[in-house]
Amino acid sequence: MSIAGRIERLPWTSFHTRLLAILTLGEFFELYDLFTGGFVASQIASFYKVSSATGIYYTVAIFFLGAFVGAIIFNYIGDSVGRRTALIINMTITSIALLLIPFSPNILTLGILRFLAGVGVGPEAILVLDVLVTEFFPSNVRGKALAIGYTIAWTAPIVVAVLAYFLLPHKYFLYGWQWLFIIGGLGILTIIPFRFLIPESPRWLESKGRLDEAEKTVRKMEEIAIKEKGQLGEPIQVQVITSQRVKISELFSPLYRKRTVMLWIFEFLQAGVYYGFASLAPSVLFAKGFTLVHTLQYTMIIYTSYFISSLASIFIIDSQKFDRKWQVSIVMLLMGLVGLAFGFSSSPLEAVVTGFTFGFLSNIFSNAFHQYGAELYPTRVRAFADGVQYSLSRLGNYIWLTLLPIVLYSNGPVAMYTIVFIMALIVTLDVAILGPKASKIELEELSK
Repeated sequence: MSIAGRIERLPWTSFHTRLLAILTLGEFFELYDLFTGGFVASQIASFYKVSSATGIYYTVAIFFLGAFVGAIIFNYIGDSVGRRTALIINMTITSIALLLIPFSPNILTLGILRFLAGVGVGPEAILVLDVLVTEFFPSNVRGKALAIGYTIAWTAPIVVAVLAYFLLPHKYFLYGWQWLFIIGGLGILTIIPFRFLIPESPRWLESKGRLDEAEKTVRKMEEIAIKEKGQLGEPIQVQVITSQRVKISELFSPLYRKRTVMLWIFEFLQAGVYYGFASLAPSVLFAKGFTLVHTLQYTMIIYTSYFISSLASIFIIDSQKFDRKWQVSIVMLLMGLVGLAFGFSSSPLEAVVTGFTFGFLSNIFSNAFHQYGAELYPTRVRAFADGVQYSLSRLGNYIWLTLLPIVLYSNGPVAMYTIVFIMALIVTLDVAILGPKASKIELEELSK
């Protein structure tokens, strides 16, 4: 019987809960770092005496350029050498970079360190949470597990908003923006030891022909399941193809070509929609004329919607009636429309309501697409394939978060969110036409 088939029959046990908790810690700090950039961009611009658009470039955009590089490098390592090796190295790089950023002598040095921080967190969402949840959890709960992980991690923007509210207007030996990076760096440093507790993916070990190692992990999982849940059912029959090399050409084989094209278009453009709001909302509110304190207050309210949204997604992500394909495409269209309304908003109430609505839609979309992208390829190439397509979102972030602030400061929020809406429309059509259905289908069946 195959390792994958034995995993598919397992119930959710304390093993899965502990694993999900450790994986979620890393995603929490990725989101912490990501949202910190949006809050501190204007303060960094003032500190180094550069324009607001330049501040956003070196604080936010270049971070995503690093994430583009990191997603490719570490996800390739994840498929070739092992998931566990990659996820220990990447967090070490991120922690060091974040602790050095506050002491950058100039904006260029800060930009280099932000790039390195991006390299470190580049594979965090895909390799650490998406791929490992997909490979350790059976198909009937993998979407729910992923949504729970992201829901907990999405407390990060709220934490950042609260810290920003109390730190940014003041100086406590160091400036508030410096403390935000230090807190993030120290937080990541404390979770690195926990990464050594994460076992290597048995599905990955099986795909590499390392059956003895895979057997040890699965046997432990089965022993815990029998102790906690009783007798196990029969293993599900799945076909596993072993491979020692990651074949890049396989992404464009007849079986996966359509999916690869769909995901590459999708990832490049969805980044401009999602992060055109998530990373730029504080700057947009500030550009609308709200004061720093009011901007921080409104952003704090808006960012709570990301947590509520992720919580709501737990109950729909595995729905077969509302398949993940449609959760991705339809909700993306709604995000484009609401983002345009946010651009037109002129009063605090309009800005908060439309911003909150956008955030609420965002993580129903985001959780669904993270699971969707991870399950469309076979285990032997999953981390690399998922990493490449997700890296395009990071490249898209770099491009869009370089260009969109220029549009924002030269033509205003309405012009910027009109561009965002056009991207949302293209993404909707792309997934609706080319994407396969995915909810509650065995992983090997879906990805073969």
